[in-house]
Amino acid sequence: MPIVDLVVLRPGEISLKGGNRRYFEKILRKNLRALLGKDIPIERLWGRFYLGPIPGGGELGNARALAQKAAKVFGVANTSPACRVETNEEAITKACIELMGQELLPQKGTREASFAVRVRRADKTFPKRSMDFARSLGGTLIDAFPQLRVDLDHPMIPLGIEIRPEGSFIFLEQFKGAGGLPVGCEGRVLCLLSGGIDSPVAAWQMMKRGCRVDLLHFDSRPFIGEGSLQKVRRLAHSLNGWQGRTRLGIVEFSEIQTKLRDLPKEGYRTILYRRFMLRIAERIARERGNGALVTGDSLGQVASQTLENLHVVAAASEGLPIFRPLIGFDKEETMALARKIGTFEISIEPFDDCCTLFQPEQPVTRGKIEVAERLEAKVDIEDLVTRAVEECHWET
Repeated sequence: MPIVDLVVLRPGEISLKGGNRRYFEKILRKNLRALLGKDIPIERLWGRFYLGPIPGGGELGNARALAQKAAKVFGVANTSPACRVETNEEAITKACIELMGQELLPQKGTREASFAVRVRRADKTFPKRSMDFARSLGGTLIDAFPQLRVDLDHPMIPLGIEIRPEGSFIFLEQFKGAGGLPVGCEGRVLCLLSGGIDSPVAAWQMMKRGCRVDLLHFDSRPFIGEGSLQKVRRLAHSLNGWQGRTRLGIVEFSEIQTKLRDLPKEGYRTILYRRFMLRIAERIARERGNGALVTGDSLGQVASQTLENLHVVAAASEGLPIFRPLIGFDKEETMALARKIGTFEISIEPFDDCCTLFQPEQPVTRGKIEVAERLEAKVDIEDLVTRAVEECHWET
């Protein structure tokens, strides 16, 4: 009886990296090891990773759970729980019949079940071509199980076979992977994390492009409650499931907001908040070796994110790159992605964040840099920024 005790993992775009491919595969292997622990063997061969055999047995549920878990690692195109047999027609056919019998056993009361056979022949020494072997194997399965019928478009049972030099792999499921590049291959960035919907999605987008993302939250307690900070911690924990070893920095921001609240031209208040956040975040990023800042800005979504106001805010920067991966997203697109990655339900919990504190009734939509600078001249920028940076504390 074939034992489904390993996972076939297929890398995504790193397979196209040419001479740098081994570098990306090395980082992907490191991230898999961090996620799966030391007990799961990881074998890397050309174009594939094999996870397993699973210690302690070969129950399909174990391999299935492992395949689903590994699919969340960035750099993975898809995964399949599989069994491994010798590369010869007799061994493959026998294993397929036995696996199909196991799959059909719970369905004995049904009149028929649709299936498709899909063969990939990477080992060209195997005598039959992929299509020829798929046809002959399909006929053998129909002879063995008369309730089967062929449906190449939407089969109930998609039987996959990969014929490779290291063995042949048979599977009935394929889990879509996270895609992108392995976390860590493109350096480290610092994402400004609020309790809203957008910034966690922006952080996830940068993880997908190979960045390790540190998170920085601006805490407005005691003006807002403890629930707001707990919500941000849960968002950080959720994002940790995608990259591991996530660090959350917390900056006390209430004193700065109080001083900015008392300045004239209240319509500039949110812009000034964001300019100070950018200054603080940039200084922290430079001290900690982050190569860029990340925000959840989406053009035109709120008053502070008009083209003019984004320019006014960015002018407070001293030159560190600012990435805005959601700049062209509308709210529905961002919400859909937040649901997909598991942050949406946390983000919509009804707790205030620092950007909504002392919010002006009529925020300016076309701010000017010279006005913002004239207002900021009324406070000690260097002292406020320096103390905020020094008092920032980190959680993991």
